[in-house]
Amino acid sequence: MTDTGEQQPPPSAPPPAAPPPPPGSSEPAPPQGNPWERRAALGTVEGFVQALKLFATSPSEAFAQTFKKGDYGSPLLFAIVVGWIGIIISQIWETLMGASILSMMPPEMRSYVPFVPGSAAGFLVSVIFGPVYIIIGLFIGSAIMHLCMIIVGGLEKSPAGFEGTFRVVSYSMVAQLANLIPILGGLLSVVWSLVLVIIGLQKLHDTSTGKAVAAVLIPAVLCCVCVGIAFMFFGVGMMAMFANQ
Repeated sequence: MTDTGEQQPPPSAPPPAAPPPPPGSSEPAPPQGNPWERRAALGTVEGFVQALKLFATSPSEAFAQTFKKGDYGSPLLFAIVVGWIGIIISQIWETLMGASILSMMPPEMRSYVPFVPGSAAGFLVSVIFGPVYIIIGLFIGSAIMHLCMIIVGGLEKSPAGFEGTFRVVSYSMVAQLANLIPILGGLLSVVWSLVLVIIGLQKLHDTSTGKAVAAVLIPAVLCCVCVGIAFMFFGVGMMAMFANQ
C-alpha cells in the first residue's frame, strides 16, 4: 500500500452544550387537581385541610388547579363537609344568642315557636337535615348560576359545562367558615362566597371577569328586588292594619 501523503482532517469538536435556563425563566406547571382532588396521594384529612387553606388564602390558584371535569362526587362531598361544619357553627352561635331571647318569652309563647333560634329543636333539625339542605341548595344554586352565565355569554369558550359551574359553587362553600365570626359571620360568608364564585367561574369557564361578575350580580340583584318588594307589601299591610284599628 502506498502512502499518498494526504492527512485526514481532525474530527470536528462537538457543539457546545446549551446553557441552562436562568432561574425563574419558566414557571412550573400547576398541580393537576386541587389538594382535595389529590387526596388519594395526600390522604383524605391532609387533602381536605390543604384545600381549605388554598381556597381561603389563594382562591385564584386553587381554582386554577381544580379539574374542570371528572366527577360530581368529589366537589359534592367537599361542599357537604364544609357546609355542615358551617351550619353547626352558626347554630351554636344562634343557640348562645337565642337562649336569652327564649328566656324573655312567656312559657305559653315558647310552645308555639319551637324552632326559633336558640331552641334545641331548631338546632337538631338544622344539624340533622343540614346535608340534605346543602345538596338541594348546591344543585339549585348551580342551575341558577349556569343560566346566568348563559345569559351573559360567559360559556362561549367553556370546556367545563354545567359540571364546571357545579364545581365552582361547591368549592365556594369554603366561605361557610366565616360563620366562626359571631353576628357578622353570615354577612361575611355571603360576600366571601360571591367573590369565590366570580373567581371560580372565570377560571373554570375561561371567561372574562366582567362576565363572571355580571352572572353573579343577576341573582343577587333579583334577590334584593324581591326582598324590597316583600318589605314594601309588609309595610303596606301593617299600615292598613293600624288604619283599620
